[in-house]
Amino acid sequence: MFGYHSYNKNIRNIVVLFGTVFNDITVKRLKSDGTTEREFKIPIAYGPAEKFLSKLNQQDTITLPRMSFEITDYSYDPVRKLQTTKKIKKVKSVTELNTIYNPVPYDFNITLSIMVKYSDDGTQILEQILPYFTPEFQVTMNEMSTMGIKRDIPIILTGVTTEDTYEGDFITRRALIHTLTFTVKGHVYGRTTDQGIIREVDVNMGANMNDRKDVNIDIKPDPLTADADDTFGFTETITDL
Repeated sequence: MFGYHSYNKNIRNIVVLFGTVFNDITVKRLKSDGTTEREFKIPIAYGPAEKFLSKLNQQDTITLPRMSFEITDYSYDPVRKLQTTKKIKKVKSVTELNTIYNPVPYDFNITLSIMVKYSDDGTQILEQILPYFTPEFQVTMNEMSTMGIKRDIPIILTGVTTEDTYEGDFITRRALIHTLTFTVKGHVYGRTTDQGIIREVDVNMGANMNDRKDVNIDIKPDPLTADADDTFGFTETITDL
């Protein structure tokens, strides 16, 4: 946009962050004596729950339990807005400086769907999630690796609902769906610019006091092509205004 291509993967990083938080949930199946018969990890993928539920009745496709999540909408958050013109800077080398303007705060509303066949599987999964959200959970994210920016991102739990899709048909497979809604407080950054060596300083100075005069001061390195590790001086030119 505006003649520049900019892609910092901010939205993609939000998706990866959210999926990573929930990618280590397990379910245990117990024997009658209370010992563990089987323990397995719950798969999680990006996409709407309907996409996975539609495949339940297809042979050798997917099995339950599983989880899916998707971003449902974005909204600008004016409460977290910072000064627009302030820049974040990082020294790239002795001759280069990377700069980027303050990010724009956005709320990412995400829906997490927990699809199970047995109610006990669903409660096991819920009890591994709900205790950590009171109602928010902070996760540190590497927001802009090129600028060395890390930030604690709040993930806020905003609602929990349950639905049973079983309608009594002997052919249709049952699916209990627990739907959790979250708001992720993220940011979107603009393009990064590179600032080179400053080779000239031109300043107009005015006093307007007693006998002091308004002057223009121009300062350049001598020679003008000098690098930071060269031996050089300065040429100073003062002109009355």
